[in-house]
Amino acid sequence: MAFEYLDPFEYEIGWRDIVNDVQLPVEERVPDPGITTVWESQDTISLSIGEAVLVRIETSDPFLDGQPISTALGDLVYTGAGVPTISLSQTSGQSTTATITAAGGSVNVTYLRLRARSLPVAKTVLVAASDSTSIARHGDRSYQDDVPWAGQHDAFAVSQLLLAQYSERRPTVSVRLVSSDVAAHLEVVSRQISDLVTIRNPEIGLDGEFFIENVQHTLARMTAQADCPGPVHYAVFGCEQSGIVVADNPFRFDVVGAGFDDGVFDPTAADNPSTVFIFDHATQGQFDVGKFGT
Repeated sequence: MAFEYLDPFEYEIGWRDIVNDVQLPVEERVPDPGITTVWESQDTISLSIGEAVLVRIETSDPFLDGQPISTALGDLVYTGAGVPTISLSQTSGQSTTATITAAGGSVNVTYLRLRARSLPVAKTVLVAASDSTSIARHGDRSYQDDVPWAGQHDAFAVSQLLLAQYSERRPTVSVRLVSSDVAAHLEVVSRQISDLVTIRNPEIGLDGEFFIENVQHTLARMTAQADCPGPVHYAVFGCEQSGIVVADNPFRFDVVGAGFDDGVFDPTAADNPSTVFIFDHATQGQFDVGKFGT
């Protein structure tokens, strides 16, 4: 279904979003061979009989194999008529919560520690990738964010995706639609993030495929007026131009010139519900008719 958008039509040419140089420092962590103290506190915690308190434990490095907090091993020092019982919400990560309950009487905890196997940084590896063609054309445009908790190979995959997606400018637009009838309203509200839409603006020579990146819905008026019998619904779609290039010769079974070494597997943009292969369909379920999609 085609829609006509209303002003304002916002267009960003995409120069500021170019990324052609990616350098991602990756911290490689190695677990310590032994169990050591990863957190301790000398704050006083006073509990009456039956009372429970939650203590948030956050460590400087992640940890594994968190040990039960034991009075006999010196993890807990307390006074009072009661006995504290302690449980941990988790035994690995970079934080956990200790639940302390006073049983049999009041308790004053004066020392608390957690022993575990620490995961300190052993070395930092720099994962670097760049697009020389884009740098020559647009100058060096570095990626400014980091990729937390990524391994070396994950960071490399991220760098390749960034360069593939943003080494050339990717225009963005914001289009405003108003529902003219029930059918149009249903079409507008059913659009989702990552949907591929075609946007045309003859005034600026724009005609391309765009992915929806954000959606805003607004009910401007609920009560009817003489010139409008119902509510007025607006939708604003923020979209980014697709970089997908549809193959000229998609791969098809049993077709001369479109087989292995000839046909090219279709990207997502070529998927068409009216032609994609569907099992148990009278027409699209046949070879040479229905096309395999992604």
